[in-house]
Amino acid sequence: MKIRWIGQSGYVIKTERAEIMLDPYLSDAVNRAAGRPRLLPPPIRPEEAAADAVICTHAHLDHLDTDALKAMPKGQYIITTSEGIGIVRRLGFQKYSVLRTGESVSVKDVKITAVFAKHTVETFGVLLRTEKNCLYFSSDTLYDERLFSVADYHPDMAFLCINGKLGNMNVEEAILTAEKIGAKINVPNHYGMFASNTEDPGKFTAGLRNGFIMEYGREYDLQECLAKV
Repeated sequence: MKIRWIGQSGYVIKTERAEIMLDPYLSDAVNRAAGRPRLLPPPIRPEEAAADAVICTHAHLDHLDTDALKAMPKGQYIITTSEGIGIVRRLGFQKYSVLRTGESVSVKDVKITAVFAKHTVETFGVLLRTEKNCLYFSSDTLYDERLFSVADYHPDMAFLCINGKLGNMNVEEAILTAEKIGAKINVPNHYGMFASNTEDPGKFTAGLRNGFIMEYGREYDLQECLAKV
């Protein structure tokens, strides 16, 4: 399994058979809508994105990027919330699924499960599971003890928001959540994209024995990462 961080809570995950894109923010839509320019160049051109599924965990522009989606083929399969699906339909997409907490859908060799998250709008966290591995992505979420139930899935890696603003848990809360979930590796995200909404990821990794900061745009091999733990 290969994992690439593409900014904010965005990732590209490649398994033996599938490619999943999670919360891709590939435009400057937030700047257009709210005057917050992106600090990092998009690592992928949206018109060149190719995935078996694009997951948009909620209908905020840095997760459901309407400008980027407009440039994608309308045959692209999109997975999102019941709120987000209305936007997806208006953009002309023909293949889509709605996920609610506790529901799953399979894409080739990956089982995608929506898990609890608590944000300012309808949202879900994500479990990606293959026969060999499990990844957990918190999405945008406030601190809540219900997040701890992800421990039952024994994730290899957990990816947690740390920015502490606009409906997200802060570093200290993310560290506690990581400790309760017990993933082998814990990765901070949702920082570095906007000057007005960022955090130092080093604070997160300093508070955990198994914290790991991913380089922007770099692809990592999961087994190589786990071998270093």
